[in-house]
Amino acid sequence: MPSPSLMDFQQTLQPAIETALKASFEVHNFSHSPTLKDMLVYHMGWAKNEKTGGHGKRIRPLITLLCTGACDAPIENALPAATAIEFLHNFTLIHDDIEDKSPHRHGRPTLWTQWGIAQAINAGDALFGIAQLTMLDLVKTTDEVIANQAIRRLNQVCLQLTQGQHLDIAFESEQKVDTQAYLTMIAGKTGALIALSATMGGLVAYQSQDHLALLAEFGESLGLAFQIQDDILGIWGDSKTIGKSTASDILTHKKTLPILFGLQHCPEFQKAWQKQDVSHKQVERMSVILSSCGAQAYTRSQVNIYTKKAIDALEHLFSHKNAYAQALFDLTEKLLNRDF
Repeated sequence: MPSPSLMDFQQTLQPAIETALKASFEVHNFSHSPTLKDMLVYHMGWAKNEKTGGHGKRIRPLITLLCTGACDAPIENALPAATAIEFLHNFTLIHDDIEDKSPHRHGRPTLWTQWGIAQAINAGDALFGIAQLTMLDLVKTTDEVIANQAIRRLNQVCLQLTQGQHLDIAFESEQKVDTQAYLTMIAGKTGALIALSATMGGLVAYQSQDHLALLAEFGESLGLAFQIQDDILGIWGDSKTIGKSTASDILTHKKTLPILFGLQHCPEFQKAWQKQDVSHKQVERMSVILSSCGAQAYTRSQVNIYTKKAIDALEHLFSHKNAYAQALFDLTEKLLNRDF
């Protein structure tokens, strides 16, 4: 009988993740604040009238479970960590949407546009508390030592996330931001959370500190490569494929990696960037300028660098691949080779 594929794992683990998320959520008493519960249910994509799912693909908890399985440990033991990370991720999304003034996420109005900024901040804080309590449930599947280590790592990463978000917000008003500063910023956001996802999978499997460090390197590198690939798609991608306008990054003056490269190395792009009102036709011209000055090639080279680091870490960890480890390799390739 053939080993399960990545698709097989996704079809079985993602429903299991959703069930575990709902179970962890439902243990909490919202009898005195039913509207708060409604807000969280809406944000998590569980509203009864939900047609599109209303949430992401739960990639971070999937990575946690695959890493645990790749380390030859029962993946059920990692479910509290996997669900805690997804709650933490959604806490950051609620606050990011407020700070970025984003009106939509996953094709629907964001929480703050529906219930106001103050209530949305409070809802995000509620998910942060739920993430903490859910992570502590590791005492039921591992032991107190692992649970304490896990909760410490979760809070360390949360501090990293706030530092990364600080830089992200600061970059909006700074005239000059270099590419290295940008890489530091995304390492503190996307990189840190995916690194936590991978590390938790190994921690639950009682891996050595060396193995945990390699899992963190894999996760951070994967996160960096994923975000930089997203930057490429945000300018040169197929809007139908990626589900969002490829003009938005330039129209909103979002300082992504290819744009920062263009501002540093291309006077023609820098001059066009300084204009306040940019038409869609000018956006097309600016994307061509970026490509011709080497921004796309440079950004693609950075994706390749971090992809190699992620794959190298996996090779060191899992030279003898079981089905879970092979699925990790396949997931990495799938995430980093999204269509243009």
